[in-house]
Amino acid sequence: MRRQLVVPFLATGLLALGVLSCSDSLLEPRAQEQSQLDDRLTLTGRVCTRPANPTGFPVKVVLVVDESGSMCVSDPPGSQEGSGFCERAEVQAIIPPGVTEPARVRALKNLVAGFKRINDRGQGNISIAIAPFETNVKNTWPPAATGDRFARPGDINGYIEGLQSQLGKGTDYQGALSYAYSIIASDIAAVSQATPELLPRTRYVVVFLTDGTPYPRCSANDALSVYAGPDSPDLTWRDSISSFCNATSTTDAITGFEVGTDRNQNYQLFSYVRRLMELKTQYNVGDVRMHTVLLFNEEAVRACGPLCQDIYGTYPGVPEAQYPAAAKKIASYLLRRFAEMGNGVYQEFSNTAEISELGLGALDYSSFASPNVMKTLVVEPLSSAPGDDSRVLDSDGDGVPDELDNSFQLKTNPFTTDSDTDCLSDGFEYRRQDQGFRPGNDLDARGCDPKSPLTPACVCRDTDGDGLSQFAEAYLKTRAGIVDSDGDGAPDGLESKYGLNPLQSSVAGLDTDGDGVPDDVELKAGSDPTRRDRPFHDKYGIQYEVKKVEDTNDTDGVCYDFTVSNLQMVTPPDRSGVKQGYNLFKVWFAEAPESGVATDYGVWRTACAWAQYAPPSVRVPLGPDLAMEDGDFKRPDLLADPWRTQRECVGVSPTDGSAAP
Repeated sequence: MRRQLVVPFLATGLLALGVLSCSDSLLEPRAQEQSQLDDRLTLTGRVCTRPANPTGFPVKVVLVVDESGSMCVSDPPGSQEGSGFCERAEVQAIIPPGVTEPARVRALKNLVAGFKRINDRGQGNISIAIAPFETNVKNTWPPAATGDRFARPGDINGYIEGLQSQLGKGTDYQGALSYAYSIIASDIAAVSQATPELLPRTRYVVVFLTDGTPYPRCSANDALSVYAGPDSPDLTWRDSISSFCNATSTTDAITGFEVGTDRNQNYQLFSYVRRLMELKTQYNVGDVRMHTVLLFNEEAVRACGPLCQDIYGTYPGVPEAQYPAAAKKIASYLLRRFAEMGNGVYQEFSNTAEISELGLGALDYSSFASPNVMKTLVVEPLSSAPGDDSRVLDSDGDGVPDELDNSFQLKTNPFTTDSDTDCLSDGFEYRRQDQGFRPGNDLDARGCDPKSPLTPACVCRDTDGDGLSQFAEAYLKTRAGIVDSDGDGAPDGLESKYGLNPLQSSVAGLDTDGDGVPDDVELKAGSDPTRRDRPFHDKYGIQYEVKKVEDTNDTDGVCYDFTVSNLQMVTPPDRSGVKQGYNLFKVWFAEAPESGVATDYGVWRTACAWAQYAPPSVRVPLGPDLAMEDGDFKRPDLLADPWRTQRECVGVSPTDGSAAP
C-alpha cells in the first residue's frame, strides 16, 4: 500500500499550460470558490529535474573555405599544383618575408584543436564538416566515401595543410552555399527520422570564408541598360567572362550550370541563406546561423597590379587605381548581407597585419547545454470527464462519458478504453466519427486487425507512453517516440483526447471553442477546449501552485513543490474485482533545458494517484490531500496503463482496497 499524507490545505491558482519560468513562485488567481461537498482532492508533492548531459546538445559546424587561386594574394602562400596564377612572379613577389603557412590554415587548425579539447573534456558534442570550394566544392571532410555529413574533429592537420596547395580558378559562391544548405538540410532530415528530440538542442553554424567576390557571375540577359556596380551592388551583374557564361563548352565547368542562365546573382545567393535560416522553424531546430569572414588584403591586390584585375575585376567608371577598393566594397556588401540574414557575425581582415592575426574561435559555437527546468506540470483525470455542471463519469478515462460509452449508445464498454481492440481508443474514434471512425465493435482498417493481411499478428504498443498507440500515431503523423510532438507542453494523447491536433501548438493563443479560455489553459484545467464550457472551467477548473525550492534530494537538478487542487472526484460503479468509487489521476511532468524551454520537446515523466469516493461512507484519503515524491515519477511508457501497474501509483490501489476487509 502506498503512503497517504495529510498536509495543510494551500491556496492554489490556475496556471496556464506551457512553458514555466524559473521564478520562485508560479501562481495565478483562484477560480470561483470551490464546492463545500467533500468531493475534492488535492495532490501535493515535490518533483526534481535531472542534470543535463552536455553531449546531448550537438553543435555542427560547416566551414566553407575559399580555395580560389586569388587566395594566394590575400592570404599567401598557395599553389595551383603547377605553373598557375600563384606561381607567377608578380604573386610570389608580394608574399611577406617569413610567411610559410596561410593564416586561414593556421586558424582552422587552432579552431579544430579547440573543438577537440572541448569534446575530450566531455563538455561538448561538436562535429564539423569542411567544404573547400573554387569552381566547384571539392575534397570535402569528412571524406564523401564515409557517408558522414559531420564528424567529431580529430587529427586532421595534414588535411587542413593540404588546402593551400589545391587552389583552383573560380569562386563559385552559389555552389558553395548550395552545398552548405544541402548538407545541413539532409542532416536535419536524418536526425528528424532517427532522434528528433535532439533537433531543438542542436546548433548548426556555417562559417563562410573568402577573399573576394563571386566568380564567375553570369546574367541571362545581356542587354540590360544598367548593371550592378560598386555603388549599386544590389542590381543584376553583367557576365564576368562571356566565353564561360555563353559558351557551349568550357574546360572548367561549374557542375549544374546551364549556359545562358543566371549564376551567382545576388537573388540566387540570398535565396540559399534564406532557405538555410528557414530550416530552423520548419524542423524546430535550436539554432541555425551563418558567420562570414572576408580576407581582402587591399595592399597586396594593388601590388599585384594588372594581373589581379582578371581575378578581382574591372569596373566601368572607376579609376584603375581604385579597382581593389571597389572589389573589396562589393565583397564586403555581400558578406555583410549574408551575416545579417544568417543572424551571424561579419569579420573583415584588410591588410597583412590583420590577416596574420586571423582567428575563428571567437565566433559563437556554444551549445545549448544548460540546467533542466520545469517545462510543464499537468494533471489528467482518468475516471471523469468535463460535463455541463460538474465532472461526469468516464470510468475508463478514454474521453467518452459513461452515459455514451456503453452497450446501448456506442456499443462500447465503459471499463475498456478500446472496446473493439483495434488499437484505436473509443475516445479517439468517437472524436473522429466525421473521418469514418466508429468506436463500436468494428475493427478499423487504419488500426490493428491481427487477421488482416495488412496488419498480420499486430500488437498494440504505446512506445513513448503518451496515450496513443502506434496506429493512432501513424494516423495523426505524430512521433511514436516523443510524448509531445509539437513541443507545446501538452502530451499528444491529451490533445488527441479532445480532438485537437497534436502537431499544432496549443500555446499559440488558440481558442477552438471560442469561450474566451485558450486551449492550453483548458487542457491544463481539465475542461473541454472544444466545447463552450466557461462556467464549468471557472468552477471546476483544476488549479495549480508550483514553487521552485532548493534541492534537498541530491539530484543535482532543480526541485519544485507543487499543489494541484480542485480535483473533483466522482463515484465510478463497481466492476469485476474493483469496488465502486475509485478515481485515477495521472500527473504529467516535463523538464527541458533552460536555454530552450519553449521549443524543446521535453523529457517526460509521469506519476499516478488513486483516491476512492463513494459517499456517504467512503473517502480515501480521509483528508483533503495526497502526497507525492520525486521517486513516484516514472518514464511514461512504464505507466502507460496504470490499471496494469496499480501499485506504482500513490494512494490505496483498487487491488489493495478491494482486498481489505
